[in-house]
Amino acid sequence: AKWDDPPNTNVALADAGIPGSLPRLNPECVGIAARAILGLNGKVQKQSSFDRKHYFYSDQPLGFQITQQRSPIGRGGKVSLGHNEGLDYTKDIRIHQLQLEQDTAKSVHDVYPGYVLTDLNRAGVALLEIVSEPDIETPEEAALYVRKMQTLLRHIRVSHCNMEEGSMRCDVNVSVYRNSDHRLSGTRCELKNLNSLKVIRGAVSAEIRRQIETIESGNPVEQETRGFDARQGKTFVIRSKEDAPDYRYMPEPDIPEIHLTDEWIEAARLALPELPEVALARIQEQYGLSKETVETILAEPGCVDLFEDTARGRNAKTVASWITSEVFGQLSYRAQRLQDSTLTSGQLSGLIDALETKSVTSAQAKKLLIAYMNGETQS
Repeated sequence: AKWDDPPNTNVALADAGIPGSLPRLNPECVGIAARAILGLNGKVQKQSSFDRKHYFYSDQPLGFQITQQRSPIGRGGKVSLGHNEGLDYTKDIRIHQLQLEQDTAKSVHDVYPGYVLTDLNRAGVALLEIVSEPDIETPEEAALYVRKMQTLLRHIRVSHCNMEEGSMRCDVNVSVYRNSDHRLSGTRCELKNLNSLKVIRGAVSAEIRRQIETIESGNPVEQETRGFDARQGKTFVIRSKEDAPDYRYMPEPDIPEIHLTDEWIEAARLALPELPEVALARIQEQYGLSKETVETILAEPGCVDLFEDTARGRNAKTVASWITSEVFGQLSYRAQRLQDSTLTSGQLSGLIDALETKSVTSAQAKKLLIAYMNGETQS
């Protein structure tokens, strides 16, 4: 199912909770999960299994979610923040675990006032959940962590991680504590479905203020799931938050355990591309590009290959400029990803060569680019 497909047009029987239908694990998802945890310098578990997490809500027709609470496919790893991210200190955000689970349906709140509609298109689609340790201490750290995670997962081709389309979603647990108390002593509230870095900063800041005001007024902070109203700059209650025992976890009987060999895991490790931090330093040094330009190239899956293939024997800054301005401009106009574009490095190379030898004007070169990205092979 695509994010913009009409509601309820891509629904499997099992995901709609039809009796007698059974779920099935997509093997490709196991490889993607392994790639993600290895990219985070974590450890792929040779044996993992699935659980049922029971709860009753309109976005889950089955009455439970298939997840990996007890025996996830990945554990450990970290995301390092520091000077490259604009901080004046360094900090590691540790990864607790990485698990495969079943996505829920989409709840639509803004079509008919007073009604919540349910779109089952994404129900049952494999979801990769990455759970961090409670190491994040400020709204800025939260946003930087998500941004760096987004860059990594795009670069190693785990996901497009487009937050506006929902291919990357963030839930943030927030708690505050008095200086005299243990740092994890506060009651936590979960902020759901934060869909941009700006929203993450705003939501976390608003929730911190709300909890402090609640405590200072002499009232306890209730454990809740909350949303964020960006227009008012406030969080609001969605539902009371259940503790883990209330979910009544039980082993999933319909999906067998995953067993991976050392050889399979090593092959997945060897297939990993150069990681973003390594690529950032190498491309900056090798091609003399600015940090900001390289970060822009790294953020788009497939762009490093396009850049390096095109820059071979050419002015790297000219190539980078064409990619980050003209090519990205066309992608934005078309709401398209580079991986889905018909543009090749050979076409871009020929276009830049023609421009350098003055065989075409700048305006003609831009028209050629549009033709290539329209799927035309000759011009």
